[in-house]
Amino acid sequence: MIPYLDFATFTIAGATFHTFGLLVALGVLLGHWIMSVRNRSLGLGPSTEVDLFALVGFASAFFFAHFFDVIFYRPDLLRRDWTELFKIHHGLSSFGGFAGTVIGCVGYLRVRKLNFWAYADLCAYSFPFGWLFGRAGCSVAHDHKGHLTDSWLAVRFPDGPRYDLGLLELALTPILCAVVVLVARRDRRPGMITGALAVTYPFIRFPLDFLRATDLGEESDPRHFGLTPAQWACFLLFVVGVWVITRARRNDPLPVKAKA
Repeated sequence: MIPYLDFATFTIAGATFHTFGLLVALGVLLGHWIMSVRNRSLGLGPSTEVDLFALVGFASAFFFAHFFDVIFYRPDLLRRDWTELFKIHHGLSSFGGFAGTVIGCVGYLRVRKLNFWAYADLCAYSFPFGWLFGRAGCSVAHDHKGHLTDSWLAVRFPDGPRYDLGLLELALTPILCAVVVLVARRDRRPGMITGALAVTYPFIRFPLDFLRATDLGEESDPRHFGLTPAQWACFLLFVVGVWVITRARRNDPLPVKAKA
């Protein structure tokens, strides 16, 4: 089995740092860098435009990630203290982050009247690479416990060997990286990367959620008709992805940027 390593925090010169937060920050920086590099290669617009686009997307993602976490996963906590909605550091939901990114980026692109699908692809292309660091953070924090098992994929948690869903998704995320790179190389029609990513991710996340722990009391993810909120969101994301691909197939390919 995989050993349980506890390095959720570390200390440097008397200051304590949270590994999860550090890895998420690195993921944000990497995602922004990839967006900037790809923007230059495509010639979509000035770098300042991409910087603002990324800032709005990240800010909206973090707010809604916590908002969804409280609403759908911890409603009892919200009933006790409504200000929990604004305590972003108390928990994040991945699908809430996805929804927040869409909300923030759509609003920004509409206001700025930019090439909607081209910028959406810019975001989708960079996402999996930043997501690697985000799921790495989840794996070191061990905050996505699976059910007890004697599988060789289990992590030897203090309360018994369990699946670590953060670690398992981290191991599968390179598939998403490969998908966006492959689509980007083969199809220059705006929207195709976004659609491909939206269709692919549910095939990773949906089966993994069947491994989530059910024996942790209030810490266990709630089920609605036998499925987690994330699994229900997978259905919606897949449908949206199919619609995006169908819509994107009518778009004209982006022109190839002339070399200087």
